[in-house]
Amino acid sequence: MAERDAISEGVCREAFFRCVQRGSAVNGKRSVEALITNASSYLYTTTNRRAYFGDVTVVVPSSWPRSCTGGATPGQATTQSYLTSDVRVSSVHPVYGAAPWTHQAGLCGQPGAFVQFAADYVTDDEPSEDRGKSIATQELACWCTSGTKYRWGVFEEAGYAEDPLYPSFYQQSAGQWAPTGCADATVAGTVTVTPPGCEPSSNKCTFVPLTNSSGSTGESALHSPVQAKPFCDSDSHDRSAPTKHNLLCGERSVWEVMQSHDDFRGGINPPRIESSPPPVDFSVVKAAPDRFFFLLESSATMRQQERWDFVSSSIRKFVNWDAPTGIQVGIGHFGSSYTTDRNLTTVPDLLMGRGELANLPPIADDVMEDNKSWRVAVDGALQSLGDRAPGSTLIWVTGNQQNSRNQPSDADIDYMTARLQENRVRLVMVFYPNETPGLSRVATATGGDVILVEDSWLGDQTSISVFHALADAYVHALDKYISDKRRLMVRVEDQQFVGNGQKVRGSFLIDTTLGVNTTLTVLYNTRSEIGHVKLRRPGGELRSVYMYPDTTNHLQYIRIDPVQGEWEYVIDNLAPSHSSIVVQVMSSPSSSEDTVRTEVWTSADATGTLNATAAPLIVYASVMQGSAPVINAQVEAVVTGPDGREATIQLLDNGLAVPDILYGDGIYSRYFTEFGALSDAGQLFTVRVEVGGARARVVTGRDPAAGPCCGSTVGPITSVPMFDLRRTASGGSLLVTGDADPTADRYPPNRVTDLRAETNADEQTIAFSWSAPGNDFDKPETRVAHYEVRFSESRDQLRDHFSECPTVSEWSQPEPAGTPSLAVIDFHAVNTMFFFAIRGVDEAGNAAELSNIVSLVMPPPPPTSTTPAPTGGTAAPVQPTPAAFDNQLLLIVLLCVAGVMMLIILMALYYFLCHRRRKPDPGTGTKQHITTVTVPPVESREPTPVKIAYDLEKEEHGRSLSSEGPTPVMWTASNILNTSERPYTPSESRNYGHYGANLHLGSAAGRARYNSYQTPYVEDMTYDGRSLVSTQPSDSFLSLTSDPRQRNNNTLSEGGEPAGWPSDKDSLVAAQQRGRPGGRAPPPTLPKPRLDEAPHGSRASIAGDRKRRNVTQV
Repeated sequence: MAERDAISEGVCREAFFRCVQRGSAVNGKRSVEALITNASSYLYTTTNRRAYFGDVTVVVPSSWPRSCTGGATPGQATTQSYLTSDVRVSSVHPVYGAAPWTHQAGLCGQPGAFVQFAADYVTDDEPSEDRGKSIATQELACWCTSGTKYRWGVFEEAGYAEDPLYPSFYQQSAGQWAPTGCADATVAGTVTVTPPGCEPSSNKCTFVPLTNSSGSTGESALHSPVQAKPFCDSDSHDRSAPTKHNLLCGERSVWEVMQSHDDFRGGINPPRIESSPPPVDFSVVKAAPDRFFFLLESSATMRQQERWDFVSSSIRKFVNWDAPTGIQVGIGHFGSSYTTDRNLTTVPDLLMGRGELANLPPIADDVMEDNKSWRVAVDGALQSLGDRAPGSTLIWVTGNQQNSRNQPSDADIDYMTARLQENRVRLVMVFYPNETPGLSRVATATGGDVILVEDSWLGDQTSISVFHALADAYVHALDKYISDKRRLMVRVEDQQFVGNGQKVRGSFLIDTTLGVNTTLTVLYNTRSEIGHVKLRRPGGELRSVYMYPDTTNHLQYIRIDPVQGEWEYVIDNLAPSHSSIVVQVMSSPSSSEDTVRTEVWTSADATGTLNATAAPLIVYASVMQGSAPVINAQVEAVVTGPDGREATIQLLDNGLAVPDILYGDGIYSRYFTEFGALSDAGQLFTVRVEVGGARARVVTGRDPAAGPCCGSTVGPITSVPMFDLRRTASGGSLLVTGDADPTADRYPPNRVTDLRAETNADEQTIAFSWSAPGNDFDKPETRVAHYEVRFSESRDQLRDHFSECPTVSEWSQPEPAGTPSLAVIDFHAVNTMFFFAIRGVDEAGNAAELSNIVSLVMPPPPPTSTTPAPTGGTAAPVQPTPAAFDNQLLLIVLLCVAGVMMLIILMALYYFLCHRRRKPDPGTGTKQHITTVTVPPVESREPTPVKIAYDLEKEEHGRSLSSEGPTPVMWTASNILNTSERPYTPSESRNYGHYGANLHLGSAAGRARYNSYQTPYVEDMTYDGRSLVSTQPSDSFLSLTSDPRQRNNNTLSEGGEPAGWPSDKDSLVAAQQRGRPGGRAPPPTLPKPRLDEAPHGSRASIAGDRKRRNVTQV
């Protein structure tokens, strides 16, 4: 098998241009060739002589002279460019540095986007060939690992120090720890210790194999493999190792995953006889200018409603407002014949010159659908492109009537595919008003895309959303296939307002990286649908502005002054209720440095289709400034259904692999399941993403002392604030098919991937923690019906026969999706390794995939200390002599008793007199006066831990009330009656922020931690101070939450871990021992709460546990 790679132009423009100044561009090119040649041999070995690099095309900037390419005259690039390349040479990455890395966001078996490394990785002052060989010797494993992940969708088979999901060491058997990885034998190595003296169980050690070790590792196994050996297969693969590959690929080996790829499926590409691969064939080409040619259907189908009007007007909008200066654009239309409307022309800078490029016929041709010719259309477009066809992107706007009989035949499809491929033209299909499935196959075969635009009518008008969607389709193709994204404008506002005859208000932010050529445009069906438009610049007043007409029939615009800050707009929305208007704001970067850009894609297939019965939709969004990730952003996906209803979900960057696989990489994702009733014919959904938030930060670097990157998180990083951020981007549309039953519960809960466990030898307990799953995968604000938790001494038995293993019958109550959850059980089987797993079950009985499996060994309890007997003498103990009776003491006692009795009589008399004098309020009758005492909840809602007594010898799950829970808090009637009866205000909750500070988690003797997928940070997980027995706390007891903390999956702490993640500080279980040795924690002392009457009779609560405290005045 031969792979075709392209090394991008953008890299060379930035990195190799500096090499040109130093006179080492040729050396850099030769170093790259030497690296790839040696890597081909390495790949040949690891795939057991099945794969190698064949033809490799190196793309260099068009400005490079021939002397920079080694003297050879470079050819002309066709479809190769920076954004479509397999391998990119770029500047140093803030996280990965100069080393190769893979842009990988999909699940197991899904290929990555590209491989990238810095020019510094292959260039320095050494001679080029020696440098290339040196790099190949030292870094081939890293380079080939990146290529393997990119091509075949596999993951690392290594552990990472202090990683919360993939620890550096794991326990193979009781007391025996091994480095996480895949090897055919025990690999000798050294342990890098930070800090010195760490134990493998601490998850702070990094394993470094010895260079002379006899053992060998799979190519993706360790950070520094000692020898190149074939990938781990089903025989050599360690399924129990807590690696990223095992978690995401169902514990299949790398080779098992690769065998499902088209490269190896069905036994194709068997091992070659030759011991070494064929030589790599290098070719050098210069980057071609960006060329986009529009092929428009002009038939009777397009004469209906405003179809042709919207198609031609959307082309004008693209040319006038979306196309960057310098690209080439051409236009043609077809029916039964083909006509060129505009040959390829360079887009000028001035708007006046652009308006002449999109002069199209005012009405579509009167050609019946059965008479249009697909072959004529393709041949005509290729003839117009001529010798500039190679590397061009053909955007074909066409579509049949619904249920049309006119479909391209297989012969038509083969003919068009062959013609486009031989001319090196990429096809992007934009189907409007309906899809033509055969043409989708042509687009996929040429490496293009399929975009669907639904025909939407409102009354007797075509909705402006159709015009909006067509324009977005062209921008989507431009964003994906332009050679340099820095030339594109940034969309900061894109809002649609339904007509209501009233004013609409909105705002947009021009941040410090934008402000050049900023334009506000309003899209509408007819000019009469908008009235006055007013703008308020930052710090200014609201003023009326004049909106300029455009050659686009459905757009007016105004240029915005280059003033950075928050702008506001007010528009008279005169559109009828069945119509709407759209407000867009575009701006260009203010300097040569790139700005923050957002890219959106989904899990739909290459034809834009998703079977929602088989799998949910996954929405992805990349938020980057150049190649630097943007973290802590507020990213929301807005999915619009065929009925126009919108559903909004927050995308997450949390690294939990459901579905986000790496925290801190700037890629946000989430499942979407709200499709409603579906059909086999399919319904069209559109996706857009809105990015905002005042807490966003741009990653600037990674701690050089940190270990290898990256497992589930990028680790400790440095970053700078964005202060404020707003972006919007379109993800196009997708055709969703599936079960038509709207009541069917299609989806199970999502998988728990972060189950963790920690034992406490003193108490003989196990504390489990995990992130709560949702009802339908991780659907927000939902929870599972119950959990199923089982264990076994055999890991294989637990994995393969889960329902047959012993169960933990009592567990904590499910919390909403994403909530940190906790359960504590008693466990008295010592010195034996056990395996535990969990899964959620929804109300329909759908069970989630089995969680990661945790392993643990309960140490025996520490010996009980006894007081030694006295030694050295045999004399009998001295008997104490009782003291003589003291009459004075008796007198004192009698006087005290008399005083107490007198006090009781006086209090009774006082109460009687007060009661007689008090008059009842009119109208109250016998109604009792009740005062409700409310203690505001703390900030975060933490789960209620459950303590379950479980003995392997006796399966007794008795329920008992713990006598060591929090002490009841009581107030006297006089205290309550004297409390002022003013309403409680939410701001007063800040006065109770110190409640959680009274209980801290400290380390204790006898604690043992076991890392098998679980993070080592259980002890810092906040938990409720209520009863830890299986019985729920009594209403007579108050509860206290210690160290409340909101878990935010989109926040990166200064240490590089998600804020809210546990950190390795104090032991969770050891908190039970605080107070007296070997015992449980004494109840914390609650501060005296404020006694205020709660509005609407709200119930008393501490830490979110609502209870009513009634005091009755009699």
